[in-house]
Amino acid sequence: RRITPSSEQFEEQQSRWNALAEHLTSDLRERSGYSIRTWLQGSYKFGTQIRPVRHSEEFDIDLGIYYQWKGDRDDGDYEPDTLKGFVRYSLVSYAADNTDEVEKVDKPKPRCERIRFQNDFHIDVPSYHLEPEYDDRSLATEDGWEDSDPKAIYVWFRDSFDDIERAKVRRQIRYLKAWAALKFPDTADRPSSILLTVLAAEAALEHGSLPTDDEAIREI
Repeated sequence: RRITPSSEQFEEQQSRWNALAEHLTSDLRERSGYSIRTWLQGSYKFGTQIRPVRHSEEFDIDLGIYYQWKGDRDDGDYEPDTLKGFVRYSLVSYAADNTDEVEKVDKPKPRCERIRFQNDFHIDVPSYHLEPEYDDRSLATEDGWEDSDPKAIYVWFRDSFDDIERAKVRRQIRYLKAWAALKFPDTADRPSSILLTVLAAEAALEHGSLPTDDEAIREI
């Protein structure tokens, strides 16, 4: 309970990303002329989010933006850095209209844009091309297109366990993430969330049915 977000924290996050997703879907459709989809990814999607263990850290949500057009990623009307820039302009517009809850839009990151909310919470917004017929994705970065498919790794995780075992593995991932946050104060040195997720899941698959949590964390 100490490392899992409370129901109130979950509800606040859900309310904010829903409102932001609605804004981005409408605004980016007008800016780009493309159909837009959104898709949650990262710890929130996996169900492995933890509370920040240090005062300087924040809750994090990853909200993917998907520009849809048929064909190759290079067949679109815009360069990837332009599509990423559309997201930034849209976030700045949203922040200007919601000053009571938004703190600021951060400086651009190489692979996403970040908007900060009050109460130690931010949303990272990466941009993708989605080829709808083949369900193929590519990440738009400042340096061009990058092969990246967050859905594929989520589907792998989801389908690797039944409901009971998946709940156990999620708890183990939360324990490991909290341990890493305490062990490595500098986030640059810390094992990434996705790395810990994959390693814990692979270890759980190798072990088979997990025992009680204290024994399971030792085995993993």
